[in-house]
Amino acid sequence: MHRTLVRHCPSMTQHSRWTHASAFPSYAARSLARVLRRSTFAAALLATTSGSASVAWAQVAQGGRPLERQAFHDVGARARFVEILNVAASSNAPNLVGPSRWSTLVAQHREAIESCRSHESFAAAVNRLLHDTGVSHFTYHTDEDWAFWHMRGLFGSGKEDEIEHIGIYPQKIDGRWFVRGILEGSLADGGEIRVGDELISVDGSPYAPITAFHGTAGRPTQIRLRRRPDLFVNLEVIPRRELLYQVMQDAIQASVRVMEHESLRLAYLHGWTLLGSGSEFDTLVNMQDDVDGLLLDWRDGLGGTMDRAMHFLVGPDDPPAGSPPSPQWHKPVVVLVADGTRSAKELVIDAARKAHRAVLVGEPTPGHVTSVGGIEKIGDDALLMLPGHRFHLEGKPTQPDYLIRREIRHGNGADPQLVAAKEVLAQLIKDRARRSSSAKSPAANPPPSPR
Repeated sequence: MHRTLVRHCPSMTQHSRWTHASAFPSYAARSLARVLRRSTFAAALLATTSGSASVAWAQVAQGGRPLERQAFHDVGARARFVEILNVAASSNAPNLVGPSRWSTLVAQHREAIESCRSHESFAAAVNRLLHDTGVSHFTYHTDEDWAFWHMRGLFGSGKEDEIEHIGIYPQKIDGRWFVRGILEGSLADGGEIRVGDELISVDGSPYAPITAFHGTAGRPTQIRLRRRPDLFVNLEVIPRRELLYQVMQDAIQASVRVMEHESLRLAYLHGWTLLGSGSEFDTLVNMQDDVDGLLLDWRDGLGGTMDRAMHFLVGPDDPPAGSPPSPQWHKPVVVLVADGTRSAKELVIDAARKAHRAVLVGEPTPGHVTSVGGIEKIGDDALLMLPGHRFHLEGKPTQPDYLIRREIRHGNGADPQLVAAKEVLAQLIKDRARRSSSAKSPAANPPPSPR
């Protein structure tokens, strides 16, 4: 059984504001009403603004009937795949893929998908099918995925929506788990865990992003890492149980700081997601007079809504008549980009570069710029993200101005992209100062010739 969590939703990458209910309850209620006015499930989602967050997840909107509790192991691969196909058929996905091509791809992948015994292998097989469509934001997430719990934290606020964690952002590379990032202000921040560490085990059991920490909140837990092929590290940690959405929002705010470089003061922000109130941009605006430039790190995390970031970097959509767009940030900007810079972030950096408001350092983005057309809850242990509208950048990775590679695996915390970004930003600041000085000099502004 599936239930719509979000349906017919304007793009999370469009200018529709989608703000977490716990941040601004009345504003969120008005925003969600606009975004979801065509949805038959709007009432259930809007319940999240009145403290009844779990209702939106645990009940079917029509009639408020309790959702049947079905896990993958209860129904099996064949029935679960039929459910996914039925949900996809009622969305815009087949049209984006092409009905004939969609049918062909389903036929090609069906045997491999229906023969899966575990939910993990089933999810991998389904996502191979969805990947082969060439359409982004078309993904099957299990309850072992961060995206699943981020959505639960976005729309819910009950204990059942929380997870145990230590503040690491994991990435699976060639079948092994590595620390891709560390959430600022978390248990792992400032500790002995480093980006690039391979995650081996938790309390002797093989590492898994969610289940490995199940039941560990508040108690000493042993985690084993591989820092180099020949160096293992054993640490004791005490996991916390929290809403993942809120953890990421807190990390964004905690990431704001000033870096000293070549006698310059560089503001830094790690933008894990563009979902939220956008208050991090207000923080940066308030410190603008005390710094020389900005490092905006958008390499990791999720997309979101782009209106607040666009206003910050490029300017408002509707400037006063006869006035050019006026961005809130006026000093030099370098944006760190990589394969985790996706969705709304890609639209913002494209606009910022075209407006000569930012320079990009890092690696190509994925070109995942289809909007979210819906999020369907599948059974009790998965959700299906459905594509909506295809933007002009879909399938077109954005290339950085300065290509700098970063090897995550066993990288021992090294970040050559950040090092390069500081150098590029420092040069931009110096160039700007020279231009300003030249414009003010008598030679640059000679007095008018006598008549």
